[in-house]
Amino acid sequence: MKKSVKLWALLCVFVIVTLTACGSGEETAAVVEKETSEVETEQQDDSTVDEEVAEGTFTVEHIYGETEVPVNPEKVVVLSHVSWEGSLVSVGVKPYAVMAYDSEFPPHLIEELEGVEALPYADEINPEEIVQLNPDLLIISDRYEPLYEQLSDSIPTVVVEVGGDWKDDHLKVTEAVGKLDEGQKVINKLENEAEEIGNRIRESVGEETFMAVSINKKDIRVYGRNNHATNALLFDDLKLTPAENIPEDFGENISIEGLVKYNPDHIIDVTYFNSGEYYDSITQGEVWNGLEAVKKDNVHTLTTTWGFWDPIEREKGLQEIEELLLNE
Repeated sequence: MKKSVKLWALLCVFVIVTLTACGSGEETAAVVEKETSEVETEQQDDSTVDEEVAEGTFTVEHIYGETEVPVNPEKVVVLSHVSWEGSLVSVGVKPYAVMAYDSEFPPHLIEELEGVEALPYADEINPEEIVQLNPDLLIISDRYEPLYEQLSDSIPTVVVEVGGDWKDDHLKVTEAVGKLDEGQKVINKLENEAEEIGNRIRESVGEETFMAVSINKKDIRVYGRNNHATNALLFDDLKLTPAENIPEDFGENISIEGLVKYNPDHIIDVTYFNSGEYYDSITQGEVWNGLEAVKKDNVHTLTTTWGFWDPIEREKGLQEIEELLLNE
């Protein structure tokens, strides 16, 4: 439209010059004033159209349908037990409110989430509490389906399925705020960094085997080969060799006795609470200390332990694993 206006304006100038040759100065001035005014009006109209587009909406498809979401939302609320807020931060969007365990944000996002409202983590959420936040966009995990049914008519709501591939989640979250291209660039950068770090680690450890564990309050999580962001970090991104017998799927929770069937060369410890009676009973027990990785002092305890579902933690995790494996 803007190009049409400019061409039309040039045509007007041509007409004006012609009139100048044939008519009086006063007539010419009147024509110039009239045509200039009309051009300015067209430009103002064009500017108004651009402004209306910038303040509009766009459609996001998700597992429960389609949602019209606002361009450049200002109050984004995220409800999930994984750290999708890290995906938002990675593309320059600071959420308004996110869920937090005991009012504490994930350790790798404390600085990035300064000033963000912390919502108590819960399996069931009172919709009235969300309405009071007055968000212009709500991003929730599929475990909160009832909330979608209750609020989606009044609040633009995008539902993301917590799946095996963290990249799918990340892209859907960034798409919801109109940053899909930026979200893909984050993935590309991270993949390149992971390849470089993985090459350096494999040059050092060769075919030595790895297993990730998390010692919980009452049992031990042994992570598997697929369908979890932690597994993908170790075996897809870094291309480390998985230990024999680890689950093919996302993992399993076992007792201390269950550890005897695993005997990796390296253990990646992603325990969130590295203390307590049960933790001490495991790490000081006979079974744990009989593992090859423990005897060789190859237990690598990470401080990034939130599950590696967002690119900020993944990058920090990659760097920490490299530091632990190559400089210990």
